[in-house]
Amino acid sequence: MRSQILMLLVFIISLSACKKDSEAVISEGENKIALLISASDEVSPENSENTYDSIGFWHNQIVAYVQNCKPVTDTPYVEASTQCVLRFCREMQRIEPPVSFFSTVNQTVRQSNESIETLIANCPYEEPVKAALDSLVQLIKRLSESNSPYPVIKAMIVDFESRVMQNSLLNPEGREIALKAALIARYSIYYWINTLQPPAPAAAFKFKNIVKWIAAVTSDIGGAIVSGSVEYAADCSSYAYDLVTYSMP
Repeated sequence: MRSQILMLLVFIISLSACKKDSEAVISEGENKIALLISASDEVSPENSENTYDSIGFWHNQIVAYVQNCKPVTDTPYVEASTQCVLRFCREMQRIEPPVSFFSTVNQTVRQSNESIETLIANCPYEEPVKAALDSLVQLIKRLSESNSPYPVIKAMIVDFESRVMQNSLLNPEGREIALKAALIARYSIYYWINTLQPPAPAAAFKFKNIVKWIAAVTSDIGGAIVSGSVEYAADCSSYAYDLVTYSMP
C-alpha cells in the first residue's frame, strides 16, 4: 500500500508542477476558445448538448454520499468506498451492481495514475476512440498545469465534447465512450475543486488541494474509460482521493 501511494504521489506531483515551456501551457488558440465560451456560460457543470449529461449529476451525488458515508480511518481501503456506493444504489433504488464488479477499482486507480495513456492504449477500443480519449487526458493535464479556473476548464471540455460529436471517425459506440469520459471529467473537476477549497490563502494548502483533485479526477476518467459505469468511476475517484489524503493530509 505504501509503495502504491508513493508512486501515485510521484506521478501527480510531476503532473501538478507549473511548467513554463510550450508543452505546459494551454495554447493561445485554446485560451481564446475557453474565454469565448466561459464568458457567456454560468459556472456550473451542466452541458445540455451532451446527451448523457445526467450521468454527471448522479456521479457527483454518489461521490458526495461516499465521502460522508465512509468510516473515519487512518488507512484507506477500497472496500469501504465500494460498500458506500452500493448502499447509495439501494437507498436511491438504482440498479445495484454486484460487489465483484468493483474488484478492479484498486488496479484501475493505480494504472490511471501511473500512466492513464497506457490504460487507454490497452483498452479494447478502436483507434479513433483511443485518440479521442488521449486528447481528453492531455487537455486535462494542460489545464491542471496552468492552474485554470473552473469556467475555463468547463469551456475547454465542452469544446472537446462538441468536436467529439462532429468527429466522423467515431462510430456511435465510440462517441458515447468519449462523451461519457468527458462529462465525468467535467463534473468530477467541478465537485473536487469546490470541495477542496483551501482553508487559508497559503500556497501549501493550494498545492495539496490541486494534487488531490488531479488524483481523484484522473482515476475518475480511468474508471469511466474501463467500465462505462458512473458507480465504478465514482468509486475510483473517492478511493484515489483517500490515498492522497492519507499520504498528504
